[in-house]
Formats: sequence, C-alpha cells, structure tokens
Amino acid sequence: MVISLVASGLVELSQHLERRGAFPVPYPAALQRALDRLTAMGVIAGAEVPRSVMDLAAWAHLPFVQWPFRPAVEGLNDDESLLIDGKPTKACLEWAVVSGDVEGEIRERLLIHGVLDVCKANDDPGAYVRFRRLLVEKPAMTERDLLVTMAQPGFAILAQHLRGAYRAAPAEALATGEAVVCGGCGHLWTLQADGVRRCSEWDCPAPTTIKKRLPASEGVVWLSRELRMFVSGPGRAELRIAKALERAGVTAQLWPDFDACDVLPVEVPWAADVKSWTNPVRLAWRLTERPFVLPRGAERGFIVIAKEQTTGRPEYLRALRNHCTWLKGQSRIEAVSEKAFIDRVVREFRKAQA
Repeated sequence: MVISLVASGLVELSQHLERRGAFPVPYPAALQRALDRLTAMGVIAGAEVPRSVMDLAAWAHLPFVQWPFRPAVEGLNDDESLLIDGKPTKACLEWAVVSGDVEGEIRERLLIHGVLDVCKANDDPGAYVRFRRLLVEKPAMTERDLLVTMAQPGFAILAQHLRGAYRAAPAEALATGEAVVCGGCGHLWTLQADGVRRCSEWDCPAPTTIKKRLPASEGVVWLSRELRMFVSGPGRAELRIAKALERAGVTAQLWPDFDACDVLPVEVPWAADVKSWTNPVRLAWRLTERPFVLPRGAERGFIVIAKEQTTGRPEYLRALRNHCTWLKGQSRIEAVSEKAFIDRVVREFRKAQA
C-alpha cells in the first residue's frame, strides 16, 4: 500500500536523522519505492506527481485533502498529515505500523519484552506494573529523578531497562534553559516551526496547561517516541479506567498476569485491551493482523477505545466494527468506548451486589 510505504520511509528517514544528523545516501528504500509507485499512479491518473523524495516530503507536511494527487486508499483522514515540522505524526506512525515495517515498534516491543522476561524470571508481576505505570505517570523527568528511581528497591531489577526507555530531551525542549512539562500528558513542550513552545503530543487532553518546569542544568529526559505512542498514550486511558472503576468499588488490575490484558476488573472478569489509534480503519487492519486473545479466566473481552479518539466522532466505533474482519467473527469480544466499558462493568458489578 503506497501510503504505508511513504510512512515507513519517512519514519526510517527521521530515525536516521535523529541518530546521525544528516540525510542518508541513498534515501530509505521504502521511500524511493513509495515515490516510484505514487508517480506511476499519478501518471496513469493524469495528475500532478512529486518530482523527488524531497518533493514527496513537502507533500507529507500537507493534510491529505491538499495533496495534488491523492491515492484512492481507505484509512485516510482529510485533515491528517504525515509530517509536522519535519517529524512523523501519529498518523504516520500508525501507517508504518500497519505495514509491519517500522523500527520504532520493534524497539518498543524489544524493551517491553525484555522487561517482561526479567519480571517473569524474578516472579515479580508487581515490578512490571510499576514499570508500566511509571512510563505513563512520569514520561519526563530530570536525570537525577531517573537515577533515584532506578535505585529504588521496587525498580532495581529493571534499572537497565529504565535507562533504555528514556532519552535526553531534545534541544527544542530546552530553548529557554528549562523544560516545560505539559499538564495534560506529562510530556515536554517543544519549540515549533512558528517559534512558539507548546505540547505537540498526539493525544494530549490539555496541551496548553503546565504541570511544572525542569531546569535544563539538571539534565532532562523523556520517553522515546515509540514508547510515547505505544505505551504512555494509551496508558493514560488505562489509568483513567482503573481509577473510575475503583471509585465505583470495583477492584481493577492493571496489566495483570504479565500483561495478559490492559485492565481486568476482579469482581467482573471482563478483560480490556485499550487502544488509542486515531483512525479506526487502520486499527481494524491492525487487530485483524494481531488479534486480542482473551486471558485465562476472563469471561468476556473488550477492545476499549480511548475517549481522545471517540469524543465528537460517533462514526469511529461503527467504522472499526465494519472494517475489522477478525472482530466480526468474535462472540465474546466486542469494541466499545472507554465510557461504555466503565458503565457496563459498574452496572454488572452493582447487579451482582444487589
């Protein structure tokens, strides 16, 4: 699929620039293939086509609705773009993941699997939960705070993995000698192309609020991009769900049995796999490729869509259900909104208590 090729190539190009600070020669193979395929499609359609890889990168900064030639591909939102200020957007990462060819997801999975291996070897599921929770609650901190956390007894066996999860904050986050921690998502504000620092995280619920400021002189770290997308993003919804259930008197387990699911209410064993993908069609393809498996002891399963994606988008769940061939064949697993899952669990819990 041509858009997946474009996205994969742009992600690879961005990762090369992050590591080496220079454009690779030759360009990533996926990006060159994407250019060739898009050019062929445009010529057949008699439309304007990108003349070079750099021209294609310029297109990638535009919303899809503004592309001179837009391929007839499902899963494209008109207002989405693949790059913002030269960096891959969440839509770009989702398209790259759908193609199964993105280094970032591989690094994320290697890190999480490494953590799981250590926790299983030490028979310490609590350490895994603490690790995941830290990544959600403290995606950015000072170097000193990271070192202190690594030395704590509850994190000692995962010190190496903690170090691997965080990266030095980029220069654009330290423009005034301090880092601004966003009050909505806990990530760092960065300097944008218009010269203004602000939060640019994909799913931040309150991007104009400030949690605190960290002096650059103390060293500032934040999560790698892949962990921001695949762990801390949906993790905010996972924590919200657990807290809402606990307020209603339901015991909620987070990432139980070494990540068998994301949230499992004890009194109502309905397992939740929480997703925060911006596009339901791309998520449908992903679920068909990598289905959710009901954990042992769970009576039912739910693909729970974070509220950041369903708010103001009543068509999201309908599109997901219509396009996911795997979901259509399930009798005990269904897709619901974050609110619907909480309400149904609480209702079931109270019915059992009556």
